[in-house]
Amino acid sequence: MNLTIFSVQQLWPLTILVGVAVIIPILLSVFKIKFIPSLVIEIIMGIILSIIPLTRNIFSTSEGSVTTLSTLPEGLYILGMSILLFMSGFDTDFSVFKRRKKDEPKYLNVLLCSLIIYILVVGLSIGGAYLLKDYVKGNQIIGIAIIAVFFSSTFASLVIPLVHNYDLKDTSLGKIISTYSTISEFCSIIALSVIMLLLGVSKDPSYIAVIAIVCVYILIFIVKKFIKVDKIFGKRLEGIVHLSTRITVFVLLLAILLSDLGGVEYILGAFLSGMIIRLLWEDHHANKLESIGYGLFVPLFYILVGFKVGLLVMHTGTANFFSLNTLLLFIVILLVMFIVRIPFLYLLRYYKVKTVVSSLLVTTATIIVSLAIEHISAETSLLDERIVTIFIIASIISCVIPPILFGNSDDFSEARLKHKDYIIELSDFELQSNENEK
Repeated sequence: MNLTIFSVQQLWPLTILVGVAVIIPILLSVFKIKFIPSLVIEIIMGIILSIIPLTRNIFSTSEGSVTTLSTLPEGLYILGMSILLFMSGFDTDFSVFKRRKKDEPKYLNVLLCSLIIYILVVGLSIGGAYLLKDYVKGNQIIGIAIIAVFFSSTFASLVIPLVHNYDLKDTSLGKIISTYSTISEFCSIIALSVIMLLLGVSKDPSYIAVIAIVCVYILIFIVKKFIKVDKIFGKRLEGIVHLSTRITVFVLLLAILLSDLGGVEYILGAFLSGMIIRLLWEDHHANKLESIGYGLFVPLFYILVGFKVGLLVMHTGTANFFSLNTLLLFIVILLVMFIVRIPFLYLLRYYKVKTVVSSLLVTTATIIVSLAIEHISAETSLLDERIVTIFIIASIISCVIPPILFGNSDDFSEARLKHKDYIIELSDFELQSNENEK
């Protein structure tokens, strides 16, 4: 009988990762670097770790010509991504889904505006994906669909915190950016999950698991909607310490496992769990998980993303990656990522050019979808390896430059309101000017 014995030496990857995660914010604070998001430095540090032979051997294992993360780093990578998507789902603003009363003033509906922009972006993304059909090695329709999902996706886990940090969450512009990002990320995850089922990425998918996920969420929603849990069990459960945190972690892990068992992306389960917990409890119930997630697991995830990027570039070959054709393809992909966001120019009706352009650029940020595409392509060989690597590099750039430009923009004064509101026929800036004149 063979027994797997755990060795303390196996904790070296975790120790190094946590050490790097500790050093990065200290350096940013000492050198007073505020204009660069910490995730940028974390990804760069991950790339550096992949270049150093010693750390590369500690973090990865090789099977033939393929180098992948070892068990512990891969587990941390999955957990970090799951918590990140959970918090993204938890940040969903459900107030925009509520019907307005008939006696309320007629405002432009944030949800409708966001949906229209997203549908137009998807249409342009399909056109952009068709231009790259030569890089699809398998089913052309599914390949084009995957590329279109990449171009239309937005990293809500990055964009929504930016909206909150710059005091835009209660403004009409902030609501549109947040709602669009949530819709985009949710639809992208759903689309990739469906594609995984169609391609049979999972060798033995259990459709019962998918049905179980849906049933669990419906049950939770019914309990929340029709049963006053707090009144029935509130006093009896008051003595149980950290109960809400335990329930949250249980729901998250259960959703991840069932999603993976069902042959769909586990990030779908994580994202939906965040939305469900948001419906069940208020913000303060997830504060502990948020502090643990953003304080530890998410930084480790970004470092490991950088590490995987380094491995991909080395696998592709430095000479091939920096060839003229590859660089031209890289530029084309970046341009398409920006061009498909042209529907955001509709907001010029309400805001200044610089404000709209900053909003347009920040919604190009995406990383989760490109990583999911890399996973699907690795299992099915549907896309050319070169374009998959470029997708990830372009995603990292989209998570670096646009957020920096967004954060350093001084053009949001017109968008900031002291009260929650939707877009009115006049811009917020014009309304404030009219009030001042009176």
